[in-house]
Amino acid sequence: MIDRMIDSLVAFFRLDQGSRLRNYGYFEGFLSIALNVVLSAVKFVLGTLLNSVSLIADSIHSLSDVITSVIVIFGFNISTRPADVEHPFGHGRAERIVAIVVACVLIVVGVEFLMSGLERLLNPVPIRSDAFVIAVLVVSILIKEFLYQVAAGLGRRIGSAALKADAVHHRTDAISTVLVVIGFFSFRFGLYGLDGVMGMAVALIIAYSGVSIIKESGNILIGQAPPAALVDRIRDTASGCDGVSDVHHIHVHDYGGRIEITIHVRLRGDIHLEDAHGTASDVERAIKECVPGAEVTVHVEPIIRIE
Repeated sequence: MIDRMIDSLVAFFRLDQGSRLRNYGYFEGFLSIALNVVLSAVKFVLGTLLNSVSLIADSIHSLSDVITSVIVIFGFNISTRPADVEHPFGHGRAERIVAIVVACVLIVVGVEFLMSGLERLLNPVPIRSDAFVIAVLVVSILIKEFLYQVAAGLGRRIGSAALKADAVHHRTDAISTVLVVIGFFSFRFGLYGLDGVMGMAVALIIAYSGVSIIKESGNILIGQAPPAALVDRIRDTASGCDGVSDVHHIHVHDYGGRIEITIHVRLRGDIHLEDAHGTASDVERAIKECVPGAEVTVHVEPIIRIE
């Protein structure tokens, strides 16, 4: 069902025409901005009227989604630029930097509202709520879940760290609003201190999400090892080519939308140089078919015979 929804959005807005990376990123970013501006305004007004720090925290979280979506759009503008002399492997890793920036925003917002929630816990103030407020929050949860599915779905299709980070931000907002709803029901039983607890819970979720995103994107930027399954697939593909007796020293570098693969293969030492080159070319083509979009470099070595 989710995939069909994503297919419909892609087809209706023609996102596959032209630069898919830029189209997907811009679409998710502008959609997020439009919906979050409305959600933030509604929740902030209600939070102020009801004197609820948790609801105000939730509204600022929605507003922070606007900020991060602007950052995502800016990041896609940079990461989709073509390679140049100074950046021969392209600008794709800028997207990882954007993901880290998004995470830093999350952590700052989390810390600020952790302090606000603690203050409200120490000095609880009763708040009121009604069916209309609960209904608005439920609608907010559904909208944020929709944004999560869109961002996550589009992110999977283009392998985008920034969209995945923005998706986590949307899901976190939905979870935080669920906590606010729970808090409203608790207030009806006179548990006024729970408003502060809910605000702190929201803050912790936000901060934890930020740390998780930094860890994931940071690992890629500092050279995280490729998945073992990918390395095995490359090795099996190269080993299946005629004349190849051994495959080793497989290195995979992800530059964000551009993957560089280098491998060493062993061939018989007595074959003609042209034949060795032909085998290396066969290995390159096979791996490119196995890993679409990859650039492959094959180093040929002779089989070492022990007399």
